[in-house]
Amino acid sequence: MAEGGGRRGSTTRRDLLPETRTAQAGGDNGPRSRPGFRNAAIDSRYCQFYVLPLCEVKNFTISVKQDPPFSTGLQYVPRGAEGKPAAAARGLDCWVHDVDFLTCSWEVGRAAPGDVQYRLYWLDLKAYREQECPRYEADDRGVHVRCRFDDVSRLQRHIQFWVNGTSRRSGIPCSDLCVELPEIERLSPPHITATCNKSYSMMEWKVLSHFNHRFLYELQIQKGTDPASTEKLYENHFVIYNPGNYVAKLKVQGFFRKDWSEWSAPQLFVCDPKDEHRRAWLVSVLVLLGTLLVLGLVTLLCRRYSVLQKLFPPIPHMKDRISDNLQSPKLEPWDTSRASQEDCSVAEVHILGET
Repeated sequence: MAEGGGRRGSTTRRDLLPETRTAQAGGDNGPRSRPGFRNAAIDSRYCQFYVLPLCEVKNFTISVKQDPPFSTGLQYVPRGAEGKPAAAARGLDCWVHDVDFLTCSWEVGRAAPGDVQYRLYWLDLKAYREQECPRYEADDRGVHVRCRFDDVSRLQRHIQFWVNGTSRRSGIPCSDLCVELPEIERLSPPHITATCNKSYSMMEWKVLSHFNHRFLYELQIQKGTDPASTEKLYENHFVIYNPGNYVAKLKVQGFFRKDWSEWSAPQLFVCDPKDEHRRAWLVSVLVLLGTLLVLGLVTLLCRRYSVLQKLFPPIPHMKDRISDNLQSPKLEPWDTSRASQEDCSVAEVHILGET
């Protein structure tokens, strides 16, 4: 059932399609489903399309080669295009990742009413099986904005997705997307394993994918302080002779695909343990020398401070023991640190009587 104002429902692909999915033609060339694409007419009378947009109005042109030639047009209006266009889900995007998972995300339409809710469906274009998203993620308002499938191995390569919006206030058009799963896969960088000694190192790796089976690799190798070297490979192995100790990382691209995976984490391979022991010994010696140097500097500074104290002793404070008069001729050195600890003699005075 198509969505309308004041109704809440679930729209399936069957509801979204028009009654007729063929375009009549009278010549050799049929309507164009996209710029630069021609669909040949069948028996010079009609063209048939097995995949049509569910949510977007399309204009088709029928050209006939005859004398005189002529052309005409028709407009394809699916039922899913009904409603306020700005309320439809925006930016629908889907991608395969981490081998087994498929995620689709979208944004709430700019003019979507406050009670909007979105649901995502997918259609297997080979078996024509339809299924709703099994696991949604919602924003802080509780509106679905993401969907995740946990097992892409059971999906066919060619899939059509659409997001249907519902509201009690107004009709909301759907948004759709047709994809080839191998083209939207984001490959995970492989882990490198190596068997090596002083003479050679054999590196191997394996990329897992349900849809892509041929790959191009870019391998980067860093030896010590030498500039990193990069190799482009079609095989999943590589040999280095006289490897020493080195760091390697790898990224992968599906054949005839444009996007590379991320670089794998750098991995250190120790193929010459003696060289590693020499490095460890050198580091230990440098640490020991640094420690001794610091201790020597500390000792030198301490001795220098003691000599300065002896050569230039501090000027003592002067004070009169009886009064605070600084002009008194009875001034003597006064240790301020001991001023509070000084013992003062106290004498008892006895009054015997008045005279």
